Amino acid sequence: MVPPSYPGAIARESSAGSSDAEDSSGSGSGLGSEETLERVINVKNCPLCHRPRLNKKAEMDIITHLAVCASGDWAKIDRIVVGNFVTASQAQRKWYTKVISKVSSGDYRLGANSANIIVQNRMTGQLEEEKMQVYVRLGIRLLYKGAKSRMEGARARRLLKSLSIKQGIKYDDPESIRDIVPFIQFHRLNVDEILEPIDSFKTFNEFFYRKLKPSARPVELPDDPYRLVSGADCRFMAFESVNDATRLWIKGREFTVARLLGDAYKEQAERYCGGAVAVFRLAPQDYHRFHSPVDGTIGPMTYIPGEYYTVNPQAIRTALDVYGENARKIVPIDSPAFGRVMAVCVGAMMVGSIKTTVEEGEQVKRGQEFGYFAFGGSTIVLLFEKGAVEWDEDILINSRASLETLVRVGMGIGRGRRVSPHLNP
Repeated sequence: MVPPSYPGAIARESSAGSSDAEDSSGSGSGLGSEETLERVINVKNCPLCHRPRLNKKAEMDIITHLAVCASGDWAKIDRIVVGNFVTASQAQRKWYTKVISKVSSGDYRLGANSANIIVQNRMTGQLEEEKMQVYVRLGIRLLYKGAKSRMEGARARRLLKSLSIKQGIKYDDPESIRDIVPFIQFHRLNVDEILEPIDSFKTFNEFFYRKLKPSARPVELPDDPYRLVSGADCRFMAFESVNDATRLWIKGREFTVARLLGDAYKEQAERYCGGAVAVFRLAPQDYHRFHSPVDGTIGPMTYIPGEYYTVNPQAIRTALDVYGENARKIVPIDSPAFGRVMAVCVGAMMVGSIKTTVEEGEQVKRGQEFGYFAFGGSTIVLLFEKGAVEWDEDILINSRASLETLVRVGMGIGRGRRVSPHLNP
């Protein structure tokens, strides 16, 4: 059946399998020996485009909507057909059963420190293991698997910084172009999305922060400033408050919003008390330009030098305050729909630089580029004022289970709740 997202979606199952079904407005009728139960599910978002429920005047039935939505790519229909699910909660229970059975066989446990990283692809609904070079996987295990004391030593810090700088220099060398094609093949990148021809790149780094064709990342609901969109192709986590984020995901013992923002914005930390948090984690294979998730005006930006720890989940879930110690750039965006949104662009292991492509005082639209990372994994942490945003339900469900969701630039991830009174810093 269709996952819970639009009114009028109907599911059926035989009466023999309905002992744990929840009460619903459907009714059963006898059909020979195969009696069926019919249940109606009130659903909120389309499972294909994630568009929220239409208003009453424009409301259409689920079959019509899916036909229109999938007409551009009929293969999408196969991605949302799931058998034997009756209600939303039953589907969720069965889905998590499949998750646990899949990941436990690979010695992976959701939220645990492991070099095997599982994410859910939001476009397909499928669980995927993040592709990682062997030396990266081994390095993560050695550095972070019960090795907190070694990582916190000055020698380890110097080593990571030295490696990151050397890697940046290596990939700025013209000879590094020989690494481009193997990288594409290993990660199975879609080269049709890339704006420039592959042979036009003069170094690997130029390819790494490549631009995409404008049509490759459309913005959901472009005329609705209250629709929050993803600012990156990334593994995404969202939390309703900083307390939720630190309880479920960010385990650094010294992590605080004030420490994350640094001295330049420390006095504004209270502004985000009780506010929502989002984490956009970019893996090396991701498109590494980042875009504005909101409409607004760029505020005074500040760069904070720091360490080069990996931003993989293994590090985030140790006692290390990775976000508060790594090199980062703070980019405030003053938005009429979301208030002052703090975008903290965090460098990481093998990341040589954080570049912004906007200026203070510049107006940006949702989906507009405002910077890029050089080679390596990296992260953007978004901070919202209390009550400014409501996350999409599927994103929250995964985040509460410490499961990252694979999203792309322009994809809707939440909705603004109010106009903030704090537009003037």
